[in-house]
Amino acid sequence: MINKRLSGDTVGRSHASQVGKHLFWPVKRWQAMQIKALRGHINHAGKSAFYAGRLAKTIKSLDHLVEFPLTYKDQLAAAGEAAFACANQHVREWVTTSGTMGKPLRVPLTEADLQRLAENEAVALNIAGLNRGDTLILALALDRMFVAGLAYWLGAQKLGAACIRAGAAYCAQIDVLQSLLQPGSRTFVITVPSLLAGAGGAVCCDNHAPKIQAVIGIGEPLRTLALCPNALAQRLADNLRVPLLSTYACTETCCSFAEGPLCVGGHLNPELAVVEIINEQGEPVPSGIPGEVVVTPLGVEGMPLVRFCTGDIAALYTDPCPCGRTTPRLGPIVGRKQQLLKVRGSSLFPSAIADCLNGIGDVRDYAIIAQREHDLSDRVELHVCLARNSSAIRERVALTVRALLKVQPKIIFSSSTTIRQLQSAANPRKPSRFIDRRISAANSMLPH
Repeated sequence: MINKRLSGDTVGRSHASQVGKHLFWPVKRWQAMQIKALRGHINHAGKSAFYAGRLAKTIKSLDHLVEFPLTYKDQLAAAGEAAFACANQHVREWVTTSGTMGKPLRVPLTEADLQRLAENEAVALNIAGLNRGDTLILALALDRMFVAGLAYWLGAQKLGAACIRAGAAYCAQIDVLQSLLQPGSRTFVITVPSLLAGAGGAVCCDNHAPKIQAVIGIGEPLRTLALCPNALAQRLADNLRVPLLSTYACTETCCSFAEGPLCVGGHLNPELAVVEIINEQGEPVPSGIPGEVVVTPLGVEGMPLVRFCTGDIAALYTDPCPCGRTTPRLGPIVGRKQQLLKVRGSSLFPSAIADCLNGIGDVRDYAIIAQREHDLSDRVELHVCLARNSSAIRERVALTVRALLKVQPKIIFSSSTTIRQLQSAANPRKPSRFIDRRISAANSMLPH
């Protein structure tokens, strides 16, 4: 069922007819393309010292991929340059991961990798509806060696769309963001959704003024596991009155799963990746069942990966999509494998706490802090900034949190300045609303 609150009522298929035609192919046709690309990718990956001798098998079908070993982040960190399959003189761009779960990982991109990245995002942005002659406002970080801003810029350029490199600060005021809209051009905004949730100002009600065509959200889920809008999506839809679309990607794989106006979940681009969902035993799970997202990015030169474990938990859906594309869709990231919290007998991901807080209208901003209480339980503190602060509102927030989460975390009502400091303290490169002090506590116990 199409949820118009999230996706709007515009039809994106006319745009997809120009870019990403292969996403509409019969399944057997794009699978044959995947197998051919996978064989070449595995041969190239074997050129790196990391994979040398580990990829001797011949791939005969996609089902045989499970016979290859999984690749983990810590293995790549330990391998360093041994994971590269290109010489330094062929590198044209160095990017790094955010370092959320440890030291940032360097990733080399060759000229061919940059072209692949442009193609990847051109297809992803086109699924969302962006096309030649449109405008894309990049309201996100384009520095600090992050690949995201670079990728979206490259993709928009390949599509023939105009770019406005605004940065994340423009999300603070809706009226300022709207001042960037170009008359006579359909304008899309790509940003972290929660940056817009606390924005001030008012949406322009002038029917003749330019309107935001859609907001493309990155880094945060906009749907529940049932593929319905979550609390953050509902809040933004009410405030902005524009379609909200989501996309998922990770730096190591440089692959995107993108949602369009009629899509229910983010579509895989089969030309550039093979995706699996596995359980804790490493076995594949059925369609619609959450597990760890494992990606084999196809056609990568610099750091080719085979069966890379992202650490992200999501479900893959293979039933027909209303948009007509035949490729699998990735559902929302419900959490990271290492971030699962155990609170006095209950297990939950920080995303469940975030969804709860995003659904409370008086909550302007927050930080979730996890600490180890003992081996079988974690302690969770919520630092919350309220738009209106009174004893009645504070009590209502506490009751709502306890009722929805079935646990009773400690709630500290703080200023926006204090919360921003907490969000940036653990990782200045990429501020986060979830601060996992269990990791630092565990690292401090390791022998030096």
